[in-house]
Amino acid sequence: MNCSCHCNGKCKLLGGLEQKIMDVIWSSPEPLKPQEVLFKLEGDYAYTTIMTVLKRMADKKILHRQLKGKVYYYSSTTDKQTFACECLADLFDRLFDSYGQELVTSFRLSAQKHKIKI
Repeated sequence: MNCSCHCNGKCKLLGGLEQKIMDVIWSSPEPLKPQEVLFKLEGDYAYTTIMTVLKRMADKKILHRQLKGKVYYYSSTTDKQTFACECLADLFDRLFDSYGQELVTSFRLSAQKHKIKI
């Protein structure tokens, strides 16, 4: 993944349900209603839970929220690659600030475990 983002700390890592919702949103070519998101999610979620999470993600500027008639439609503010790049850059910066060389050692060991050459 080529990354040229300049994350300024706004980036937030997603929780489990947020990640599932974003995968649904990113896979859709057009904005979705909460009911459409719920239908495409795997799992047993309440409609009100999905509505609440979508609203909170819009408040965090992760999603666009647009009222059409009486229903809100949601779409991503950025594509998946850019979002991931911004989040990871922010996370790595914070980890390097806190752990420095220990982070590098741990990352190298994890890469070896997953058979990834670095």
